[in-house]
Amino acid sequence: MVYSNLVIDGKYQVKTLGETADGTEIIGVSADLLVDVACFLQKDDDTSFDVLLSVYGTDKSEYFEVVYHLFSTKYNKNLLLKVALTKGSPEVESLSCVYPSANWHERETYDLLGIKFLNHPNLERILLPNDWKGHPLRKDYVNDDERLVWNER
Repeated sequence: MVYSNLVIDGKYQVKTLGETADGTEIIGVSADLLVDVACFLQKDDDTSFDVLLSVYGTDKSEYFEVVYHLFSTKYNKNLLLKVALTKGSPEVESLSCVYPSANWHERETYDLLGIKFLNHPNLERILLPNDWKGHPLRKDYVNDDERLVWNER
């Protein structure tokens, strides 16, 4: 199924960004339409993306990108949704209201990259201590505390 011309409620259009090596289609969605598009993809009989497999973020230097990996058990299809966020204010609505499995994935992305998921039920650090300074997967992260260096043997 090709989603390049997917129109949600006659007014929201998404952008095809290509596909992965295994044929999984990738579509770009603006942050303000993410929840509407996700609800449509989950509930529409022609798409039925009923499972969110993962959420992760990437620091692309100029912007942040959040990727949502969806799966349709009805059609045995994968889909990647990508949302680009500005460096100055990396915020996007949480998908935990649509896909409960997004909860911990969004917390991990927040913890390591500092991307805020608005209206998340429990957006706090999940891996690092609460007093940790910064977000270690950001390209501009500086670790100036020698105590945080691990030497494995």
